[in-house]
Amino acid sequence: MSETSPIATNEHPSGTVASGFEPVQEAFDQMQQHPDELGNALCIYHQGNVVVDLWAGHTSPKREHPWQPDTVVSLFSAGKALAALCLLHIVDRGLANLDDPVVKYWPEFAQADTEAKSQVTLNHLLHHSAGLPTADTNRPGDVYDWHRMISAMEQAPLLWPAGTVTAYHAVTFGHLVGEVIRRISGKMPADYFSEHFADPLGMDLSLRLLAEQRPVLATCDGDNWKTRSRLVLCSHILSRFGGWRTRYFRPCSKDYHPNNPRWQHTEAPAITGFGSARGLARVYAMLAQGGCLDGAQVLSEAMVERIANENPDPVKDEGVQQDVRVGMGLYFNLAPMADLGPTPNSFGHVGMGGVTSFADPDHQVGFGYVCNHLYQPHAKDNTIIGHRAAKLARVFYDCL
Repeated sequence: MSETSPIATNEHPSGTVASGFEPVQEAFDQMQQHPDELGNALCIYHQGNVVVDLWAGHTSPKREHPWQPDTVVSLFSAGKALAALCLLHIVDRGLANLDDPVVKYWPEFAQADTEAKSQVTLNHLLHHSAGLPTADTNRPGDVYDWHRMISAMEQAPLLWPAGTVTAYHAVTFGHLVGEVIRRISGKMPADYFSEHFADPLGMDLSLRLLAEQRPVLATCDGDNWKTRSRLVLCSHILSRFGGWRTRYFRPCSKDYHPNNPRWQHTEAPAITGFGSARGLARVYAMLAQGGCLDGAQVLSEAMVERIANENPDPVKDEGVQQDVRVGMGLYFNLAPMADLGPTPNSFGHVGMGGVTSFADPDHQVGFGYVCNHLYQPHAKDNTIIGHRAAKLARVFYDCL
């Protein structure tokens, strides 16, 4: 993997930090003392250089093997941003426009509710305002079958007119954006990302688990009968009743966990990203540096400016029931949905359990944090990912 080496580093038993960033190392070490902590990694770029590169803990709940610098883990929803970047790259190449209707490239998308779905644009897909956060055309297990999921999206009516409601497309986002990528480029999203992002930047990031990642894959906790029982309840029973929100997990099943072979053999870009903190930090360092890192110009400066300058106002997300600032497949800084340091202009994406990644163009920062102990939301806290990465980000910015 190609990396920019940190300068004036201080060695750490598991990683390095540049001079002046020792408090980040101390905060990271202190975090490992929590009895629930398992394994994690943190990587931060500043002005094109790696200034923090740390890892600790174990790669599985059995605590048999230590986390290594090349350990990869499930990125959960942080992979949505990688899929979005693929579509933005296609737009950057002049192969599509964000105001184009989806049916221009995917005519079958409007098999049902034709008039309304013909108004859905690529921009609506990226902004979670396409009107398909859930669908009653889905069946349990669809998420693991590309063609079944796409067919369900084609046959589903919109819940409301495109562009009128923001609602997090938690499971459907990857297939909706991904099918447009496939129709335009002829490549599955994972292959497109590898060719245009991972390979040029030398990153161990992917939108599906790769064969070379399997030997260094960390397993996550929470893979137990309680989780599977809840998933059966959500996908098979609750999704048949109530309003549209009860159908969020309708396409899923009891196997909906990154440790499961079905998940690991699937390409569902909303959830099946895998990678390391180094990889996440690297892709966002590229975005913080005008689309270029270590001589590789991946996106044009104009496209990165377009992404970074959107600066959306807060809007109520009807899916997560929180205010969000949603950009073109990336969320701008606004806790709790996107707690991305102290800079309002930071943008990125988080993933279930605690994964956090963002770019801060104002300070030229690329930030990546991954973990395999999955934070469990509770009624007394409105965050769905916990506060580990946010605390580390605050310490880092104090060092600046």
